[in-house]
Amino acid sequence: MNRMISYNIWRWGMLAFTGALFLFATQFLSCQGAKKPVDTTVRLYTKKYQSQLENFTFLVKEAHDNCFPTSNQSCAIEKIITPLSSASGVVLSSSSSHIFVITANHFCENSIAENMMGETKIRIFIGDTSRLANIIIGSEKADLCLLSALRFKDENFKTTKLASRMPLIGDKLINIAAPDGMASPNTRLMFTGNFAGCENLSCVFTIPATFGSSGSAVYNEEGELVSLLVAAAVNFENVSMGPHINTLHILVETVEDSIDIY
Repeated sequence: MNRMISYNIWRWGMLAFTGALFLFATQFLSCQGAKKPVDTTVRLYTKKYQSQLENFTFLVKEAHDNCFPTSNQSCAIEKIITPLSSASGVVLSSSSSHIFVITANHFCENSIAENMMGETKIRIFIGDTSRLANIIIGSEKADLCLLSALRFKDENFKTTKLASRMPLIGDKLINIAAPDGMASPNTRLMFTGNFAGCENLSCVFTIPATFGSSGSAVYNEEGELVSLLVAAAVNFENVSMGPHINTLHILVETVEDSIDIY
């Protein structure tokens, strides 16, 4: 009996000692960890596609309420801003004072309903910054729209290289987009797919797309821009469409007659 009691005392003593040691270790490690908090605001990109991810832009079309002063109301109050739609885009290049962003033209154009909402403006979000943009040129046929906006201090965008030709059917592609407006300063949604070929100047990709993907860049494995997504299959959103690379070259060449983009 005495041996049983002593055994029980030894067993409970060892359990208590082990528990105390475990609590000390976890408390010590947790305190050590608290001294080095994880910075979730730092954006770390894969090196292979770093510039492509950094050049992604999230675009929002806003309606700025028109104010007509009356004897009872002035326009001194802040205007009401209503978001109407969103799209994706990519910084093509930058100068000492401006950036040049390309997106889908159907996003830049206004519908009758949007015009009734007030003055429409396009806002560009890059990381944790935002700025208003101006439309330089739009092509309804190619569904391409070129924007310009102010370049902020210390911003350094690498020039997006246009591919010289379309990929071969079956070649792998990547796409950086904000489908359904899913975008934030610290996230980038990157999708993969394959090139499926072209009919005339309209090309097909096996890349998922939906509302908000319009204007998003499509790159080959060398990181060269080959197209922008401007449409998706209605009943199968894993198939998307965009203009031929020659169309992008023509647009840039047209603008460069008056504005030095590249």
